[in-house]
Amino acid sequence: MRGADAMQESLFTVAKLDDFVPEDHPLRGIRLLVNEALAEMNARFNEIYASSGRDSIAPEKLIRALLLQVFYSIRSERQLCEQLRYNLLFRWFVGLAIDDPVWDHSTFSKNRDRLLEHQVVEGFFAEVLRLADRQGLLSKEHFSVDGTLIQAWASQKDPSYAPPFSPVWDPVLLAAGKAASKI
Repeated sequence: MRGADAMQESLFTVAKLDDFVPEDHPLRGIRLLVNEALAEMNARFNEIYASSGRDSIAPEKLIRALLLQVFYSIRSERQLCEQLRYNLLFRWFVGLAIDDPVWDHSTFSKNRDRLLEHQVVEGFFAEVLRLADRQGLLSKEHFSVDGTLIQAWASQKDPSYAPPFSPVWDPVLLAAGKAASKI
């Protein structure tokens, strides 16, 4: 007998987001390390956020979301917020419950300056590096990075960014431009 093509959602569910993430998913280990690093930064977060007023989006959630943007090569904060609306893996990693509202993409712009001004991102990566080294996750034998990905991501975030040795930074062209402007 053919089954019906109908869906009836249950009014209540006992499933947790954690139930939808495979036990061997790489983000599980990353999330543990990230959460430990963010917990170590709690004092810094307390310093840069006011003790009274309206609650903001937790900086820990913003940082986890930005990590997903890098890990999955998501082009914009607008697309990242769209993914957070329906991607259960992303919601789990960031720390959003299944029925939590997703913030507006402009939240990243409003908080980016604060996080950069107080060197939160640098402190976060330093803490992750310290924890990874302490847990024996680092190797001093070999390290490689695809610099083109870093340059591409940096240029995407900052339109004025130009990598070294590009025509914008070429000393000969800069000197020629200065000389031409004096003529």
